[in-house]
Amino acid sequence: MSLQNQPAGVRLIVLYKGTKAVAEVTLALVLFALAASGELSTLRELSVQLREHLASRWSLIVGRGLAALTSERGVHLLQLGLTLDGVLSAVEGWSLWRGHRWGRWLVVIATATPLPLELVEIVRSHRPSRAVLALVNVAVVAYLAFDLRRHERRAR
Repeated sequence: MSLQNQPAGVRLIVLYKGTKAVAEVTLALVLFALAASGELSTLRELSVQLREHLASRWSLIVGRGLAALTSERGVHLLQLGLTLDGVLSAVEGWSLWRGHRWGRWLVVIATATPLPLELVEIVRSHRPSRAVLALVNVAVVAYLAFDLRRHERRAR
């Protein structure tokens, strides 16, 4: 099934997941360049920005990890985390784009799992940007869960 045959909601989710994947992998590459040039102070400033402006649980972990960076090992672990999450987002988007039924399940599980922790962080931080991104993730999960249920009913 091609992307054009997918509902508009799925196409939007593919765009979101693709954008997220590119952003995370790009950030990992930027971190690699900064670490290679010895710019740990720039990394610490970046950590503050991540903590204040990103909503997902993973970005909070990234922000905290980045703030605690004191070694090259820490930078490499952060790069690995960003890269792996970027790859997961790319696989999620690809699986939806290709129309794989398991892709919907993958996105629902991968997106819903950190939501309770994201909501706790929103309550603690009161940051609108975090709330907006959490709402996007809730919308993704709700839409795909509804879509999966609709497909199950049709199959019966």
